[in-house]
Amino acid sequence: MEDFLDRTSGGKKEQTMTMETNQRANVMAIDFIAIFAILWRRRKLIFFGTLAATLLAAVFSFFIPRTYRSEGFYQLGNPEKRIEKNFFNDKETSEEEKAEENKNLIGIPIPLYKKSAPQFFNPNRLYLSAREGKIFSEKDLKKIKTSFRTAADISQWVRPMYAFSKGDMRTLAQMPKDGSNSVIGLDLSFEADSPKEAYNYVSFFGQYVRDCLLYVSLFNYVKDEYSKILSELSMNENNIIDLQFGMLQNTNKILDIKAILTKYPESVKIENRQLVSVQDQGFRFLGPVTQLVGIESALAEQRQSLAALEREKEMLSIKREYFSRCNEALSKSSGNGGIIFQQLKNIKSDIFVEKDLRQGTVKEVFNDLNIDLQIFDLAFYTNCRFVSGPTFTFQYVKPRKSIIVGLTCFLSFFFFIVLTLFLYWWQSNKKKIQSLIF
Repeated sequence: MEDFLDRTSGGKKEQTMTMETNQRANVMAIDFIAIFAILWRRRKLIFFGTLAATLLAAVFSFFIPRTYRSEGFYQLGNPEKRIEKNFFNDKETSEEEKAEENKNLIGIPIPLYKKSAPQFFNPNRLYLSAREGKIFSEKDLKKIKTSFRTAADISQWVRPMYAFSKGDMRTLAQMPKDGSNSVIGLDLSFEADSPKEAYNYVSFFGQYVRDCLLYVSLFNYVKDEYSKILSELSMNENNIIDLQFGMLQNTNKILDIKAILTKYPESVKIENRQLVSVQDQGFRFLGPVTQLVGIESALAEQRQSLAALEREKEMLSIKREYFSRCNEALSKSSGNGGIIFQQLKNIKSDIFVEKDLRQGTVKEVFNDLNIDLQIFDLAFYTNCRFVSGPTFTFQYVKPRKSIIVGLTCFLSFFFFIVLTLFLYWWQSNKKKIQSLIF
C-alpha cells in the first residue's frame, strides 16, 4: 500500500514539473512572438532608420581626412663590400682578425648603433636636422615640433632590423659559427595626409639616421685619433731623448778608447782571440780596437733608429696639426654629420696645400688621411641607402570605409530595436508613470 502511494505521489510530481516546464516554454514563445510583433509594427522605423544612419556614415566617411602610408628599408652597410680599416672598434686587432671581421661584417655593429640611437631618437635633434635640411616648409616644421615630442614618437617609425632576430635564435638554437649579430638596416615608415608628405618623411628619416651614425663615427674617430697621436708624439720625443743620450755616451766612449790607444800604442797588437768573462761588463776585457768597432756599429744602428724616430715625429706632427684643427671644428659644430665630414675634407686640403707632397713623410700622411675619409665615404654615402622604398602610393590606409559603414549599420540596427521596445514600454506605462509623478 505504501509503495503504491509513493508511486502515485511520484507520478503526480512528475506531471506537475512537466506542466510547469510546458507553461514556461509557452510563456517564452508568447514573449518572443509578442516582441516580434512589436518590432514588426515598427519595421519601417527600424529599416529606414538603419538605412539613413548607414548612408549618413557612408557620406561622412568621404569627408574624413585620408591617411597615406609610405614605407622603406634603409640598408646600413653593404655585405658585398669590405671595409679595409675597422674604425668602429677601439681595440687594436691583427691583420688576420681585421680580415675575418671585414669578411663577416653585415650592417653596423650593435655597439655603434646603441651609441647612435640616443642621437636619432632625440626630438630636438630631429627638429634641427629637419630645419637644416630645408626640405620641409614652415608648416611642416611646426608639425614636426608638435608631433615628435618624445623618443617614443620617433621610435614607432624607425625600427632596427637585426641580422639575427629572436626567432632566428630559436630556430638556429645558437649563433652561426661564422656570423655575428648586427643591425643590417632600418624599417622606416610614416603616415601623413598625402602620399608626397609620407614619402618625404620616410626619405628624411633615412638621411637623418645616416647623418647621426656619421656624426657619432666621426666624433669617435677624431677624438680617439687626436688623443692617440698626442700620446704617441710624447712617447716618440722620449725615445728620441733616450737615443740621443745613448749616442752621446757611445761617442764619448769612442773618444776615450781612442785616447787609450794613443796612451798605449802597443794595445793595438793585443790578440783579439782571448778568453773573456761571460759576466756583465765582460766586454771590457776585449781589445780596444775590437771594442771600438763594436761601439761604432752600435752607434750606426742608433743613427738609423734616430732617423726613423725623426721621420715618425714629422709624420705625427702633421697628423697632430690636422686632428687638432678637426677637434676644434668638432667642438664648434652643430652636430650635423654631413657638415662635419665636409669640414674634415676642407681642413685636409688647407693643411696640405702649403706642404710639399713630394716628400715621403708628407705624402704618406696625406695618403693615410685620404684612406680614412674614403672609408667613411664608402660606409655612409655608398653602402647606406634605400634598398626598398620609400613607397609612393595613392592607396590610403585610413579611414577604412567598409568598416565604418558596416559597424554603423550594425550599431544603428541594434539602436532602433532598443528604441522600438522603449517606445512600446513608454506607451504602455505612460499613464501609470504620469499618475505616479503627479
